[in-house]
Amino acid sequence: MSDTASDRAMSVDDYLNLLQVSDANLRPQGDQIAYIVAESTTPARVRKAASRIWLVDTDGGAARPVTADGMRAHSPRWSPNGEHLAFLGSRDNAGPDQVHILSHAMGEARALTCGPASVADVAWLPSSDGLIVAISDPAPEDEEADHEAGRDWTVYEDGPRLTRLWRLDTATGDRSPIEHGDLHIWEFAIAPDSRSVVAIVSDTSFNWDWYRGRLVRIDLASGVVSAFASDTGQATRPTWSPDSRRVASIVSAFSDQGMTGGDVQISNIDGKVAVITAGHLRSYLQVLWNEPDQLLCTAIENGELSIGRLALSGEYSEIWRGRNGINRYGSTVVSAATAEQRTRLATVLSTPEQPAEVHIANLMGDSLQWSMLTTTNPEISGRSLVSPETIHWTSSDGMTIQGLLLRPDGAGDGPLPTIVLVHGGPTALWGYDFMGTRSMGWGQMLAAHGYAIFLPNPRGSMGWGRAFAEANIGDMGGGDLHDVLSGVDWLVAHGIADPNRLGIGGWSYGGYITAWAVTQTGRFKAAVAGASITNWISFHGCSTIQDFDTTFYRDDPFGWDGRYGQFSPMAHVRHVSTPTLFLHGEQDPICPVGQAHEMWRALRECGVETQLVVYPREGHGPIEREHCRDVLERAVDWFVERV
Repeated sequence: MSDTASDRAMSVDDYLNLLQVSDANLRPQGDQIAYIVAESTTPARVRKAASRIWLVDTDGGAARPVTADGMRAHSPRWSPNGEHLAFLGSRDNAGPDQVHILSHAMGEARALTCGPASVADVAWLPSSDGLIVAISDPAPEDEEADHEAGRDWTVYEDGPRLTRLWRLDTATGDRSPIEHGDLHIWEFAIAPDSRSVVAIVSDTSFNWDWYRGRLVRIDLASGVVSAFASDTGQATRPTWSPDSRRVASIVSAFSDQGMTGGDVQISNIDGKVAVITAGHLRSYLQVLWNEPDQLLCTAIENGELSIGRLALSGEYSEIWRGRNGINRYGSTVVSAATAEQRTRLATVLSTPEQPAEVHIANLMGDSLQWSMLTTTNPEISGRSLVSPETIHWTSSDGMTIQGLLLRPDGAGDGPLPTIVLVHGGPTALWGYDFMGTRSMGWGQMLAAHGYAIFLPNPRGSMGWGRAFAEANIGDMGGGDLHDVLSGVDWLVAHGIADPNRLGIGGWSYGGYITAWAVTQTGRFKAAVAGASITNWISFHGCSTIQDFDTTFYRDDPFGWDGRYGQFSPMAHVRHVSTPTLFLHGEQDPICPVGQAHEMWRALRECGVETQLVVYPREGHGPIEREHCRDVLERAVDWFVERV
């Protein structure tokens, strides 16, 4: 690798300075896009990253911020008539989210709600004269006084605070409750006729109850709640048909809240239900009704981004395909508007060489061409980044598996030291995204040090259909690990990877596979396990998402002789010889820090080189700038010094 290429490689500060672009929402007139620009990190002891709403004209021109610097703002939503923009945020960047509104003239934002309760979501009524908002129950009135007096204990999972629906008048700020009983609202969408709401609900607000969410219809006049017939999987991203008689949603077994990627289900208010994409070899991210009997879909197929039309018969007609990354978690995937006899689409796309930016396209028949409208991180254009190669191999049971490979610039023909990075989820994938901060930044940084980077998409990943995504149910740590290791074998057999210089790492589920792999093989010279799971039995007892493991293992969560015990790294810890670094947030509610403590302690007492680094205040992923810096630097150094 030349000195010039090394000098221009992404630095740690480049990653930490990246601005994150997301949630592009197209004005109904098709002439403007509101979107979010957020900091990647926070200063010390600040727990929420600063973010602003920006606006860009679809026909060109400079983008500009429309919310104040220092205010946290997100979730921009245009009114159906395009005259107002509602959004969520907090003026002090630390308080609970409230509803704010801007006129199309984009003057000073006006707060519509206030108080200690946080607003979780917001949607416009079709008439544009009001909103429906999801607001969490406030804390008891005497809670603050009790805490100040030292009575600050927690009775665990006692008295859940539900998120409920309210009708909000945008002129006066007055709000009135919408009856739906004691049900917690996770997601909702308003019917075009304004008579009802479809929602994903559960009986409590605890994180684990999200896995038990069910699809219901709430009558806005009577408050009557009726269940939609539904597939056996979880549902997300419900959206109404234009006639308000059908709901399309995405169904699958999802590992993470806010995640999407599955089959398309159509639920009728008369009780009929059909999964219209059963057997499709793609994972649908979002659907929009563009005609009474047709959906406009965004999907991942063979790891690539696909946009197409889906008939209710299940026939899919692709309009566009690209090797791009797209936002797959939580916010808007694609926004559409039809005006002046043309349909326009807006989204946020990235590539392995280009961070996420706002894009616009005109949908003309079966033609779609994206144009980039923003340049939020111009300094990255001067950096040297490795483009991924796409590879396929055959796993131990004959299944074809796909993955990505980064080879450093200037690498010769000989075998290279190789680091395997395993993605989280597991219902996720290594796609053609820009590899940003935190664990994803390891890839390009290690490539700049001369390492090949292997990014496998084992069974359980999205992008190859629902059957593939659910192929790890009852088998997490089984077939998926074989997929990863057989991919390493393929790289060695083809002279790409040096079998004597291999490392493995990952975050969350990738941290689990890392910890699990070093108990099953001694071929790796170093491992980095971030936010890992090392003991499924104690994870079930301490995590806030214990229904995740019951959904995916489907076994007795307290049996050492079953899947929980035998797929736990701690059950096989005496077999480990690989030097292993554990990185973990002190306040991680998903994968509690005790998971790292257990295996770190065991390795130390078994005489295996190990290190545990705990980041104070951090949750499942670090957010404070210096903590993020240390994750990047320490992980890379661990590999460089040992592989």
